[in-house]
Amino acid sequence: MTTGFFEARGLRFRLDRQGAEVSGGPARPVQARIEPDEAGLDGDAPLAELLGRRLSALLGAPVSDEEGIFDLAVERDGAVVAAVQLSCGDDDEDDEDVLELLGERAPSLPVRALVEALVEALRGPG
Repeated sequence: MTTGFFEARGLRFRLDRQGAEVSGGPARPVQARIEPDEAGLDGDAPLAELLGRRLSALLGAPVSDEEGIFDLAVERDGAVVAAVQLSCGDDDEDDEDVLELLGERAPSLPVRALVEALVEALRGPG
């Protein structure tokens, strides 16, 4: 089933191909790191491949990026509350793979709530 979006904790996530603009006041920065195992993305395959597969399952359509970089628009009640890039990177301290979430958000959406919703969605379907 192709939906083109997935939902968690009242937020709707979709691929952003048009450069979504955050509504609801001056945008605030988003900068967060997510451990792959926290998001259910631990396995033998490269993290970019695991992330692409999981997003494909959530969106109901194949998506992939060799480097594991995905632009997402996040909506609540029809308004864009965050425009972020979810990407695969290295933790500088121990050279382990991590997920990085960078972008901007509406003042009404705490970074923690955004990260928790995304992690919940990524952990969801196998």
